[in-house]
Amino acid sequence: MKKRRIAIFGGSFDPPHLGHVAIMKKALETLDIEKLVVVPAYISPFKKGHSAPADLRLKWLREITAFDPRIEVSDYEIKRGGKSYTYDTVAHFREFFDTIYLIIGADNLESLKRWHRFKDLDRIVEWVVATRSDTPVPERFIRLQVDMPISSTALREKINPRWIPEAIRQEVVRYYTKKDQNQESN
Repeated sequence: MKKRRIAIFGGSFDPPHLGHVAIMKKALETLDIEKLVVVPAYISPFKKGHSAPADLRLKWLREITAFDPRIEVSDYEIKRGGKSYTYDTVAHFREFFDTIYLIIGADNLESLKRWHRFKDLDRIVEWVVATRSDTPVPERFIRLQVDMPISSTALREKINPRWIPEAIRQEVVRYYTKKDQNQESN
């Protein structure tokens, strides 16, 4: 019997951008998986909160992933509420799949050992790292050559429409521009 394989790509996606889309496409072309599960965090354990609410980030992700039926956007962490720990999400999906590739950005490598139940997580996943130009990736990780010079943090600081997928561009730009204006007026 063929082993069931998926990749999980989690994150805040606040906002989702073309770098995320490039990672998804590269994962689908590189990894031997039946599906890619994109999991937006309700609240990242490393952040105080998010600019955009969880339901809106979930909606945006569903809109930008419609291009491939192998991508499933999961509301698992959002329905759970509270802090979203990767170990708990992986444990949930392990009930249904034999092999789990866990996709992270190279910017997460430095903090990886501080993740909740990292040693347990390390035993049950195949690590996949989306590269960033100046971040070295250790040999034991599978690499996804992406190297896009964008981050959600940079977009929250200064929204640049060219990095937002067309399907959600107007709504995302409007949301973050309005949020910036509201903060400036306070």
